[in-house]
Amino acid sequence: MKKILIITFTIFVLSSCSNALYKYYDYDNLLYAYGSRNISEKEMRKFVKKYARIVDKPKGKRELPPPGACAEYGYLLFLQGKTTEAKEYLVKETVLYPESQTYIDALTKKLGL
Repeated sequence: MKKILIITFTIFVLSSCSNALYKYYDYDNLLYAYGSRNISEKEMRKFVKKYARIVDKPKGKRELPPPGACAEYGYLLFLQGKTTEAKEYLVKETVLYPESQTYIDALTKKLGL
């Protein structure tokens, strides 16, 4: 009986550990690929599409995009000349993560938004 309880408890603990707060998709590789070299416009469109999925369709326990993702997506939109949408995502970053307010304020000032 004791062995069954230990096995049941172990299964319960391991199954509860697998639920991530955020669903990153391929976020870490995306960041590395974007920051490691100059990219073409075609690649930029792919990045924007992948970021849109991360920020607009978040999964995980919290169902929120990971910290910083909205700001990065907003910056990518800014680089494409979509300033209104860029500003919306920068504001969304501060709404979701208020501790980013100082950084976002400095970024919007630097970008002239």
